[in-house]
Amino acid sequence: MKLGAHCVLYGAEVASDTDAVISRLADVGAEGCELGERFFGVEDREKLTSVLDKYHIVLAGMHCNNMNLLDLLYEPEKSRAALEKVAQFVAPLPDKNVIATGMAGGLESLNKRTLAQGAEAPELHDAAKVRQIAENLNAIVKDIKNTYGVQVHYHNHSWEFCDNGLIWFALADYAPDLMFALDTGWAAVSGYDPVELMDRYPGRFHYVHLRDYVRAADPGVRVFNEVHSGYVDLGTGDMNYPRLMRKLSTELGPDDWAIVEYELGNFDKNSYLKALSYLHGVRDML
Repeated sequence: MKLGAHCVLYGAEVASDTDAVISRLADVGAEGCELGERFFGVEDREKLTSVLDKYHIVLAGMHCNNMNLLDLLYEPEKSRAALEKVAQFVAPLPDKNVIATGMAGGLESLNKRTLAQGAEAPELHDAAKVRQIAENLNAIVKDIKNTYGVQVHYHNHSWEFCDNGLIWFALADYAPDLMFALDTGWAAVSGYDPVELMDRYPGRFHYVHLRDYVRAADPGVRVFNEVHSGYVDLGTGDMNYPRLMRKLSTELGPDDWAIVEYELGNFDKNSYLKALSYLHGVRDML
């Protein structure tokens, strides 16, 4: 597996000073980086590749920010257009990965809801409708792979795991062409062990997001925003990283990615430096 870092920590600076952000990540030992369409856009691939080449780092994946789960149910062509736009951006690049979040309402609403409540929309708690969402997404993902040679990986948060994992397991069971950019932190805080998920669905994981967290006595009662701002430095929380990395070393191939994601809180370049040094050490030990 290859080790990388997510650029979301640097927000708008990703576009305004791409050189500074990429050089920072290269300095801390990232072999690749993940960018978000939200901050960089998909209009200037030449600018990005020139900076990546300068610092001998690659784009591991591009995050699509405009795929909505309800669109997949009622207007799947909107989701197709959102994913296709990002797929066209990464298609000429060596790593052809689109990372897609299934949005489930605005952050203002989500931030106030507990993990047990999940998304506000009643359709996202209805098994038949969720299955239709998964089947519609699979058709889009399969077509994108056939057309552009690009793989779509689904990036979870917490709402996929409420109702006994209704959305996440529907995607796993009814969208076989979809891969998972498993966010290990959001899975763990929602009560689902990342290692057990990979054991249950082998071959569906070629790209993961790495976080660390402090275990709560009753995770379901905490609101989304509280959990979101409560992640901790890798190796300092309750995620058993030697165990997780041992599993990743067998599940991820040599061209697959493990991406450190720092987003909110007192994270900075030194956080990435410590995280990647720690991960390189664990990987080398394994």
